[in-house]
Amino acid sequence: MRITNNMLTGRVVYNMQRALRTFFTMQTQMSTGKRINKSSDDPIGTQRDLQYREELSKNAQYKKNIDQAQNWMDLYDSTLGEMKNGIQTAKELAIEMANGVFDADARNAAATEIESIFQRMVQLGNQELEDRAVFGGFRTNVRPLVASANGVSYVGDNGNTEYQIDSSSYMQTNLLGSDTFLRQLRPIGDDANLNIALSASALLADLHSGNGVALGTFTITDDNLGITSTIDLTGAVTVQDAINAINTQLTTDGITNLVVGLGIEKNNLSFDTTQSGRISTSTALDKINSGSGLDLIPGKIRVTDGGAIDFQVDLSGSATLNDIITKFNTQLITAGVNNVTMAINGAGTALEITDANGVPLGLSIENESSGELLANQLGITGAISPVLSGTALNPEVGFTISEIAGTTATDLGLKGTISSDWGGGDLDPKLLATSLTSGFNNGIGWPMGQIKITQGGAQRSVDLTSATITTVQDVLDAINNSGLDITASVNANGRGIQISNDDQTKSLIVEDLSAGGRVTRDLGIFGASDAMGSLNLLITSLRNNDQDATGRLLRNLDDGIQHFLNVRATVGAKSIRLESTAARLIDLDLGFKRLLSEVEDADLAKLSTDLATYENNYRASLIASAKLIQPTLMDFLR
Repeated sequence: MRITNNMLTGRVVYNMQRALRTFFTMQTQMSTGKRINKSSDDPIGTQRDLQYREELSKNAQYKKNIDQAQNWMDLYDSTLGEMKNGIQTAKELAIEMANGVFDADARNAAATEIESIFQRMVQLGNQELEDRAVFGGFRTNVRPLVASANGVSYVGDNGNTEYQIDSSSYMQTNLLGSDTFLRQLRPIGDDANLNIALSASALLADLHSGNGVALGTFTITDDNLGITSTIDLTGAVTVQDAINAINTQLTTDGITNLVVGLGIEKNNLSFDTTQSGRISTSTALDKINSGSGLDLIPGKIRVTDGGAIDFQVDLSGSATLNDIITKFNTQLITAGVNNVTMAINGAGTALEITDANGVPLGLSIENESSGELLANQLGITGAISPVLSGTALNPEVGFTISEIAGTTATDLGLKGTISSDWGGGDLDPKLLATSLTSGFNNGIGWPMGQIKITQGGAQRSVDLTSATITTVQDVLDAINNSGLDITASVNANGRGIQISNDDQTKSLIVEDLSAGGRVTRDLGIFGASDAMGSLNLLITSLRNNDQDATGRLLRNLDDGIQHFLNVRATVGAKSIRLESTAARLIDLDLGFKRLLSEVEDADLAKLSTDLATYENNYRASLIASAKLIQPTLMDFLR
């Protein structure tokens, strides 16, 4: 093929233009420092570049969100700290004013100070950040806390503001005024104890606040007679069943001077005892003589016939009448005195010494010396002719109640020793809806009256003096029918009545309608369910110079302090999470920027060398082309 001059010229021009484009591209990269200045420079690299830039843009937004959320957390932290300090100050004042040293003027001054704390807390609940109420949910354009003469209400909503803080995490940043200021810390009366009286018809399963009695067997031993009665209560259902089973078994086993029944305290079982005067070889010496016992130091008596027979019987170290009888009979035989024995008389009330010799020995029993009384204490001073009938030893009542296996006697409050009439432990019967109000206070009852219940701005009075209110259910119905959003019920411990606030947007206060009343205190339902209600009630109590009410509110204030500490701890945990997320985003930014640099940044050192090389090559190609392509006259004519 013939290569024409035009072909040669065209190829040279094309190559020079391509070299020039490369040279210009390298100059652009050198001036911008970027390897990719337009999509065509590296289509795949451009795609990766856009992905990295998108991630960096997202991280920038996340960091902006974190900064905004952190502003909320900082505001909440300082606010909650101030609220906790306010409640703490109120508590300290309440502790002082609960002391009887202070008078009405001092309590009124304290009420004024606490009122200022209350108003400050309302202000804190209504504060704003960037013209937005921070405790109002989505209703950021209204003041969420409204305080009235009767209480506090929340008029915000339940909207939760969330910020996206990384690609897969959202954080709720706002606190609701209802949760922060009006959350029910505990039902009013959750620890109340009405001390309901024990009745014979009460179920054993309802004792100990519903934990019941472990039904099984136990023993009752007459320590004086050595008789043991085994009591089986496995089939008992009611308290009366248990009483009947115990008394029947005792009688059957010959223990007739011990009877169980309802205690006079009205919350337990008790034993009525009578002194039968009966003794046995098992009778402990410290029980005789109505519990006065014996003086066993030196513990000797004298046996004498006034002549040849004259010796001491050492009874020291004895613990029971059996020890006395055994030592007496043994030592007489050792002394050569036969057929003279000591035993318990036929009536089972005293010791008796019998001389069974055909011709009585003419013995008598004396105290060992004029300063000793042991023979008198044993009731055996005098002549054995041939029988010495002692005087009655009148033992003190003595019974021992022991478990066989299990805890039946313990659960009934009966385990132990009995030496007289004896009342068992409190059986703490469960409060039932059917329990009679007359059974309150262990059967003594309490005077009823009118109570006042305040929920937010609403106030109701409940009259508990009606003759139709005779049971716990009647009391619950009267409260639940007040028209407020509350629920009265038997509390979790099964001992008293509690009132729960079913509307968490309003404070709840329960007190007596008249100042100085005792009904709510006796019933255990005096107080408030939330921090703001507690402050309100404390102010009222101090204005009324009510020392007792002030003291009763200390637990409420403790609950409020703990509540604000808990909420503040939650805010602190969120702040820590925000900080750690922000630090992680910074690390991600560095990683993406490094990847971005690897994709789009030029290697300036290499580029500088390559640019110089291309420039030299280009200059050389120009010179070579000029020599290779000689211009003709026609080139100039064109």
